[in-house]
Amino acid sequence: MRRLPLAAVLPLALLVACGSTPSADTSAAAPDAKAEPVVVRISDPGNSGFLAVAKKDGSLDAALAKANAKVQWAGDFSVFAPAAQAINAGSLDIAVGSITAGVTALAVKPSFKIFATVPPDLAGEGIVVKKDSPIKSVADLAGHSVAVGHGGTSEYLLLKALQTFNVPVEKVKRVYLAPPQTAPVFGSGKVDAWSTFSTFLVPAVTSLDARILADGEEIGSDNYVIYAASNTLIDEHPEVLKALYAFIEEGTVKENADPAAYLNVFTSTGPQAVAGVQKDLVVQIQKQGKPAQPVTAAEIAKYQEVAKFFFDQKVLTAPLDVSQYVVDITALPDAAS
Repeated sequence: MRRLPLAAVLPLALLVACGSTPSADTSAAAPDAKAEPVVVRISDPGNSGFLAVAKKDGSLDAALAKANAKVQWAGDFSVFAPAAQAINAGSLDIAVGSITAGVTALAVKPSFKIFATVPPDLAGEGIVVKKDSPIKSVADLAGHSVAVGHGGTSEYLLLKALQTFNVPVEKVKRVYLAPPQTAPVFGSGKVDAWSTFSTFLVPAVTSLDARILADGEEIGSDNYVIYAASNTLIDEHPEVLKALYAFIEEGTVKENADPAAYLNVFTSTGPQAVAGVQKDLVVQIQKQGKPAQPVTAAEIAKYQEVAKFFFDQKVLTAPLDVSQYVVDITALPDAAS
């Protein structure tokens, strides 16, 4: 969602595990024997955020133990699409991303549902240009090129900005690039602007001499953060997902209250670390964030607006009913005491 980019390497093992049915000779087993813990595979959190702290101090394992589960950190993702593919492939259980990337993933027979959400990161997403660029407004993008990723947050932000400011879509050239590949292209001036989110927006502003042309609030973004879980985990171990959600909700509250305490969790040096003006900007953006919450009818309506927008803009090839891919986390059972 908004962490430093890392390459994704996924182990294709350790599916959800349960104990076998005891034999008739119960004397062979200890009377308090329990089933093997359920393994929940979650994308590695990198060097920042409440999940990084949880990985370091073991607090997520402690929380999941109450539901007889444990975490396996399984690969790194800076964008949602490959994480969704990993869930569909059976090698990941939990992914975090944006609803704009989510709707494109939901359009291809997904094996997951959305169980939690966070309101849009309006301050941490938008369109950037170089400080000395003659482009002073969204209207000035006409006749220029903008780097975007296909069918996700960056393309949504650009198309939404053009609609909000009444700029004909055909007047702006979209240059499709994977987000990690865009920094050198933008930095060298081969594109005139970059539509992106905080994982890449922050270093663009602090290291590539960029300025924010329009942020998510000006654009009118409905780009909610989403937490998705595999159908297998939802169907077979709902109490584990309920315990995980409680941890996520509490973690986001704490991180937003004191963002600096959740930065540079494992290292304060190297490419994963943030310092100086970059750290200050990350803290400033994070303090404006909201905590995770259950998905209600109000959020589903916003998701549906995003899906309709992408269909109208021909990013999606068919209408999408997002509501069938949402689970009410409040209705799931708690772990047995």
